[in-house]
Amino acid sequence: MQKMILTLVFVPAFAMAQSNSGMSEDMMKMMEQAQKAQECMQDIDTSELERLEKEGNKMEAEIKTLCNSGKRDQAQDQAIAYSKEMMAMPAMQKMRECSELMRGMLPEMPFDNFEEEFENKNICDEME
Repeated sequence: MQKMILTLVFVPAFAMAQSNSGMSEDMMKMMEQAQKAQECMQDIDTSELERLEKEGNKMEAEIKTLCNSGKRDQAQDQAIAYSKEMMAMPAMQKMRECSELMRGMLPEMPFDNFEEEFENKNICDEME
């Protein structure tokens, strides 16, 4: 999440430092989209993102504990429930909205397709 925020902050700044002459039309469009995404991200409460990061780290530790205890199904259920909870939070919804402006240039949100992604595999296998 922090990498995405940093990308959205520094890509436009880097673009401003570059001369507009010599930039391809695609590059200019990408920079315009990055600027729009950066403006969008300004509406997100950074303290809320920090809280969500701490909560996510705590949840990750809980899920690892379940995995290490052999409670794979419980870990899977908890991970899926948490991903749904995360994506329902206003800060994450705003983050998703902003990331839509950069579609194709940034990776998907971490919880976007969690349930489908883990339909045929277990979270414990990914955490080893």
